[in-house]
Amino acid sequence: MTGKKLFRKKIGDVFEVKTSKGLAYFQYTHEHKNPPSWGSLVRVLQGFYNSRPSSNELEKLVELPHRFQTFCFLQHGIKEGEVMLIGNFPIPSFVKKFPIFKNTNTDPKKPSIEKVWWLWDGEKSWKVGKLSLEDQKKYPFHGACDIPALIMNIETGKSLGRELC
Repeated sequence: MTGKKLFRKKIGDVFEVKTSKGLAYFQYTHEHKNPPSWGSLVRVLQGFYNSRPSSNELEKLVELPHRFQTFCFLQHGIKEGEVMLIGNFPIPSFVKKFPIFKNTNTDPKKPSIEKVWWLWDGEKSWKVGKLSLEDQKKYPFHGACDIPALIMNIETGKSLGRELC
């Protein structure tokens, strides 16, 4: 036994993570359980901070639009002490519905405007073909990461060279 306390995450939990740009925050919003399970969906909140915002400031931060959403291996990150629970806040109404994600199997070097896109709603996916740059911004990328990759994504706003925010 490692001595680390078992912790059950709850929808609405806000976590703190240390990045090279300062402290960053994300909120756990959904758990995807349909086979295959994608796990914990989080929304990365705005900004980098030198010190932890007050509870009132965090409450206001949670109400703002997020930078991006992604699936991550949150329970593992909690177990390993890579993230710290800060509090639980209500999920804003604009985030309650499970989002529709985008993905492509087109060559990554091809410009995004020329790629063939698929959308996924958590249960089924469908081919939509090309998406305008404006439409591409409406959908988060379908993928998952561990906490070190999440930190890199937060710092750069990118994942595997793709713009997240």
